[in-house]
Amino acid sequence: MGTTPDIRPQATGHLRDRQGEGAMNRIFGRFLKAMSRAVGRYFPEREFILRTEGRVVYLRISRGAQFGVLALALVGIGWSVFSSFGLFASERVIEAKDQSILNARLVYRNLLSDVSAYQRRFTTLTEELQKNHGLVLGLVQTNSTLQRNLKSAESKLQSQQQQESEILAARDALKKKLTRIETDMQQMNSHNFELRGNLSSITTNLESALAQRNEAQSKARGLNRRIGDLEAQIGRLHDAEIDNIERLASRAQRGINYVESVLKRTGMKLSRLIDGATGGIDGQGGPFMAVSPLTEPADRLKAGLVNLDITLDRWDAVNQVFNVMPLSPPLDQFTVSSHFGKRRDPINRRWAMHYGIDMGGALRTSVYAAAPGLVRYAGRKGKYGRLIEIDHGKGFRTRYGHLYKILVKRGQKVDYRTKIALLGNSGRSTGPHLHYEIIHKRRSLNPWRFFKAGRYVYKRQ
Repeated sequence: MGTTPDIRPQATGHLRDRQGEGAMNRIFGRFLKAMSRAVGRYFPEREFILRTEGRVVYLRISRGAQFGVLALALVGIGWSVFSSFGLFASERVIEAKDQSILNARLVYRNLLSDVSAYQRRFTTLTEELQKNHGLVLGLVQTNSTLQRNLKSAESKLQSQQQQESEILAARDALKKKLTRIETDMQQMNSHNFELRGNLSSITTNLESALAQRNEAQSKARGLNRRIGDLEAQIGRLHDAEIDNIERLASRAQRGINYVESVLKRTGMKLSRLIDGATGGIDGQGGPFMAVSPLTEPADRLKAGLVNLDITLDRWDAVNQVFNVMPLSPPLDQFTVSSHFGKRRDPINRRWAMHYGIDMGGALRTSVYAAAPGLVRYAGRKGKYGRLIEIDHGKGFRTRYGHLYKILVKRGQKVDYRTKIALLGNSGRSTGPHLHYEIIHKRRSLNPWRFFKAGRYVYKRQ
């Protein structure tokens, strides 16, 4: 019978490969999520609301635009570094070429001095040969004279033989000296030929070095012109970006001033409202005014961006408070039957503190939410009768009492001007009206001031 092969090791190996791929996919997915969160955190889409002469313009800066601005700044910085490095490198090459030319000139001068020394030595040897040649001629003449007078000078034979031996020794010495001189002359001639070859090669090298230096200088001049053009383009781009940033900062500051003027009409301390909206960070703002030390375009652009960021932070803080403030009356038509503050109680006629405003109107008149928020309470509450309390955020709450009917539930989110109830006469009341309160951080505020600030906003719109 045949045996079946065991496939369990192969299946185990495939399972491990799949598990490894799954782990890599999970790690890659986590990395992509982290990158997306980082991009969303540091480069969120920004939207600006600009109001001009009753018109509202929405300006949105996408992530791509923000990346484009960042990439443009990085390209400008990289190109400046590259241009500076290229110019520095070309100057170093020119300096190296000049140094090599100077060294070649020094070698050439040393060779010329060696040739002059060899020429002087050759002249000295030539003079010595001429002297020796004259001596040889004198000896020959003396020998001829001795031969002619040999018969008459037998008595002087011994001295003549001695002189002859001296002459022979001098001749041998002269021959040896002549041989050495000829060898030196041959060596000098070969060395002269080598020197001529070296001089020709040095001259060629000098000519090529001069040509390379001229070419490098022309390239450096071209690079300098190109660098100047690029720096001018970068400067124009920086100026355009700075103008745009200044315009944005100015528009944001005008919006901040407008919202601040509205908030001041409510009678609240603006600094406390802004601190609450920004978490205790002091707001800053104002149009961008460059100081004299910021002469570089990159420094001016950076300062403008910092100023714009501070102004936008201030605008966000003010706008957050403005969006949640109950500036609109909860009734379309009403009469004020009792103001905020100290009053005589309408039932027992004793002096008491009234923490809201009583707004008279027809029974079952529609009651609207003064600002967007979350319903915290909806039901009966003691002497308030039927009561609704809405939390608008940033510490603001509004109360609507003595209602006829409640149209919302606890926990329900309501928008601005959402119909929440009908005006009634429930609770401790002498007639149909709406008891309306505004509370900020457990402190009751005068609603009439908010109504006046809201009228100012609607007139401007």
